[in-house]
This record gives sequence, structure tokens and C-alpha cells, in this order.
Amino acid sequence: RWFRNPGWAVAQLESAELLTLCLRKLRGLKHVRLVDAAWIWTEHHSRRLRVKLTVARDLVGASGSTYVTCLQQSLVVEYVVRTRNCDACNKVAAKDTWQAKVQVRQKTEHPRTLLALEQHMLKHQKSRVALREVKR
Repeated sequence: RWFRNPGWAVAQLESAELLTLCLRKLRGLKHVRLVDAAWIWTEHHSRRLRVKLTVARDLVGASGSTYVTCLQQSLVVEYVVRTRNCDACNKVAAKDTWQAKVQVRQKTEHPRTLLALEQHMLKHQKSRVALREVKR
């Protein structure tokens, strides 16, 4: 499984689907025409993916000239595979962890403001929201 924001995509190593994912990550392909893309073999344990790209671009001659020149170049792009757990695997691996979207802190002797916020959230059925009070 490969991470593709905002979710995960399933693709085998050196497959056409993975090649598509890799080429989408590459910047600057909008300015050239992609002629060919092929995998270059690497060791599995190296955590490297290498792709040989052939790009071309048509250039118009000087002003008034009708000549069109096509420049073509081959290059090798290397991707480094970084491991990452999916959200479900992270929850199983690390229990009782917090991933807060909003953190509210208050430095007073009374907790009235936080209690009012909590009651407002409960009133509007925000039951998925976890609340935790930390006293210092």
C-alpha cells in the first residue's frame, strides 16, 4: 500500500499503477512531453525506486523562421521509499494517544469557561469529541 494524500492506494512494486503515482509526484512534467517511462531494476532491500524517463519538447526557431526543433532527453529519477503506518495501524500500535485538532487552555482558578465549552459541545451532539481536563 502506498500513501497518496488523503488516503492509501494499492499497487505492486514496479507496476503501471505505481509508476503513475510516482510520475504524479514529479514536478515540471507540465512543461515537457513525456515520451517514455520505464522501471530500472533495484534491490528490494535498498528501498529505492528508479525510473528512466524520456522527455521531449518542441522549440520554434528564431522570429520569422518556420523551423521546429525537437529536443529529447533521457534521465533517471530515483525515489526513496519511506515507511509509514496507516491511521488504523497507528491506533492499534499506540493506545491512549491524542491527536488533537484544537487545544484549549485556561489559566484561572475556576473551570467555568471550559465547562461551558464542554456543555455546548454536548448540546450539539459532538459525542465523538474527546475532552480531557488537565489540572496543574
